[in-house]
Amino acid sequence: MTLHFQDASNAMRALRDQLRRLVFGQESLIDEVVCCLAANGHLLMTGAPGLAKTTLVRALAEFVHLEFKRIQFTPDLLPSDITGAEILNIDPASGQREFRFVKGPVFGGLVLADEINRASPRTQSALLEAMQERSVTVAGVSHSLPKPFLVFATQNPFESEGVFPLPEAQMDRFLMHSLVDYPSEGAELTMLDEHAAGTLVGEANFEAQKNGSLNTKNEAKAALDAATCAGIVACAKKVTIDPALLKGIVSLVRATRPAVDGNKGHGGDAAPDFVNQAVVYGAGPRSGLALVSAARALALLEGHEAVQWRHVERFAKPVLRHRIRLNMGAIRDGITEDSMVERLLAHCREKLRLDALHT
Repeated sequence: MTLHFQDASNAMRALRDQLRRLVFGQESLIDEVVCCLAANGHLLMTGAPGLAKTTLVRALAEFVHLEFKRIQFTPDLLPSDITGAEILNIDPASGQREFRFVKGPVFGGLVLADEINRASPRTQSALLEAMQERSVTVAGVSHSLPKPFLVFATQNPFESEGVFPLPEAQMDRFLMHSLVDYPSEGAELTMLDEHAAGTLVGEANFEAQKNGSLNTKNEAKAALDAATCAGIVACAKKVTIDPALLKGIVSLVRATRPAVDGNKGHGGDAAPDFVNQAVVYGAGPRSGLALVSAARALALLEGHEAVQWRHVERFAKPVLRHRIRLNMGAIRDGITEDSMVERLLAHCREKLRLDALHT
């Protein structure tokens, strides 16, 4: 389906506004969810329980008419519980035996990997091929996944009990890593008002709530089918980006990589001293691709046909924070991945004089 630029931008804004009417106090997260959809990328959300992460993903699936699959990750979950497996069938008449592949829950349009870090790394790795190649291989046979195929995962904070850290290869598959914070006082009061009125999303059947409470408020519903989503993704890819911004993105990504034993081939030649002192390893080339895709999606959401440097800055933390590993000394000194990205943005802005492309 071919969409005009303005139609795609309007559809994204309508979807964002609808999600904000259902989920309160998570405006930044909703922007990142909508832009991940437009960038055809996967999203990892980290936050305490009860912050509407699962509710938001379910609402998104309803509004974009994608087949929603939820996988509850637990320590005893097996890879075959995610991908599916071959089952032996026996014909009762002829006695003939044959194996038939039974698809697992990963075969959905929008897959919610709930509490992904509660499963073992072996089980987490079952998503690696699916997230990168949009296919699943079982018994030597490759099975294509639906289009679009998106994985939105939630994980508990690292301080929680019973969690396994996600491997670096798994983390790198996610376009963005969103940190979900507690809502404001006003947002929590709105939640209580909705709860008292019996219209708070997530407390009853979602479909009934959508058709009931939303219609009684005469709010336009943002309904996007798979073809429209594909059209939005295509429009986002057509958003232009200045070569100077591409150079800035490359400089930012390479500046995250410290020199290793004096070897500057990893990008250490571009890293400032504060990176060499605090970072174990930095972001790989996939992060630059992700930053371009995310910035294009945000530009489309705002109705701009060209990426601006502020779009890059807006998504620098979600794109880079899970791709930078700090050493123990930096963690002890209170340095965070986000503060490191802030310093790197200032470093690159001054180095490349990107202020002219900032607005």
